[in-house]
Amino acid sequence: MAYYRRRGCKCKNKKQCTCGAKWSYTVDLGIDPITNKRKQKTKTGFNTKKEAQLAAAEIEQQVNEKTYVTVTEKTLNHIIDEWIEVYAKNKMKPSTFENKNMIIRNKIRPILGNKKIKDIEPSEIQSIYNKMLNDEGLSTSYARAVHNILSSVFKYAKKWDKIKVNIMEKVDAPVPKYKQIQTWSLEEVTKFMEIAKDYQTYIAYVLAIYTGMRMGEILGLRWKDIDLDNGTIHIVQAMIRMGGSYYFDEPKTKGAKRQISITDDVIEALKEHKNDQEYSSELVVTTSIGTPYSQRNLLRNFNSIQKRADVPKITFHDLRHTHATMLLKLGENPKIVSERLGHARTSITLDIYSHVLPDMQKETAQNFSNYLRGQNVVKKEK
Repeated sequence: MAYYRRRGCKCKNKKQCTCGAKWSYTVDLGIDPITNKRKQKTKTGFNTKKEAQLAAAEIEQQVNEKTYVTVTEKTLNHIIDEWIEVYAKNKMKPSTFENKNMIIRNKIRPILGNKKIKDIEPSEIQSIYNKMLNDEGLSTSYARAVHNILSSVFKYAKKWDKIKVNIMEKVDAPVPKYKQIQTWSLEEVTKFMEIAKDYQTYIAYVLAIYTGMRMGEILGLRWKDIDLDNGTIHIVQAMIRMGGSYYFDEPKTKGAKRQISITDDVIEALKEHKNDQEYSSELVVTTSIGTPYSQRNLLRNFNSIQKRADVPKITFHDLRHTHATMLLKLGENPKIVSERLGHARTSITLDIYSHVLPDMQKETAQNFSNYLRGQNVVKKEK
């Protein structure tokens, strides 16, 4: 439905206007699903009513066909605020939301926040990524986090007809660069564990090295998540750090929520640890008074033991890498390794541990050659 009028006409007889006032139209666009307010489109500057009617007819047709988009004049800050209220707060876990909000505050709002969303160009976003990586020394994962947030915000804006085109579809996401990971040899693992066995946290290192569990998963592990009779651990929650505090929540991804088989060595270590726990607790790894063990304190403990054991300094996460690398070198199926680690796809495992593959390739090639010659094939250790 549209209506028309002359804007600014000062003639007494409006139907016989002689002052040159232009015609305008106003088209009803329906109700805004977010604000629940009526939306209208008004445009002026037409010399005749007929011109205004033809222009309005085009808008009405687009509205009827659901192809009309009202390009907003709002800044990216305003759209981000809407996105937070409508989407982020309701769809994201508290820890995820807090992390993304921190990136928005520190990086996105200061650079792009005051620009109208319709004026932001793909090349501008790409330049921001390049500056972050090349000039500011930020990690690829951080740049990808910025990209993911902007993609979600622009997708929201396109969905609710704030913009005609989602420019983020033209922006290349920063390509992840996997760092050269550090792992221990069997001898170094043995040296470390020999010292670690005298510490209350010994079981944490057993779990990290024998299962490849993440630190948060180890600190969030409960006794009820372990089936000692069948030798399985169920990863259903992890310790999450948010701000200066810790809490427990289910793993972020579907793959991370998994079941891990454990050996008799791990089962015995768990039984012994449970018997030694002075205070009853549902958690496996606790302090001497039965309270949750923080990530910060476990890291301090880990670094102290490394120093005593005189082994190459690595991160706690590198224990997970050590577990995976050893399995792959033993010739285990990458899919099984991926499942133990909780990766979403086997390709992720292969990308991270590509450094192991060249030696495996050489051994495989030699085995094939030996097979054709009728020689013995070198069997991989199990």
